[in-house]
Amino acid sequence: MARQRGIETAERHLRLNPDDARAFYMAANALVALGKLPQGRQWAERALAMRPDDPMLLYNVGCVFSMLGRVEPAIECLEKAASNGLTHKGWYEHDSNLDPLRKHPRFQELVGKL
Repeated sequence: MARQRGIETAERHLRLNPDDARAFYMAANALVALGKLPQGRQWAERALAMRPDDPMLLYNVGCVFSMLGRVEPAIECLEKAASNGLTHKGWYEHDSNLDPLRKHPRFQELVGKL
């Protein structure tokens, strides 16, 4: 399983580089996809605490929150990602991680503004 290998790689990397927020949010996505929801949420929140204004991190944590069904925090992250410069409309429109948000008025408004 590629996701499991990715998590294991991130864990090894984080032992040497415990402040790498990207490793946390990338592994968080894989953890949630594999059904390890509490750990995935924890890792996403840890990444967010490290770099709360990084647009790429905000987008990816928004994806993780969306996958977790945490709609409001997901949209908040995505709105902040967009306002901080991550405005690749196609990502917001086509990323399957964001499917749970598609019908939400705030998400539709966000995409419409991009």
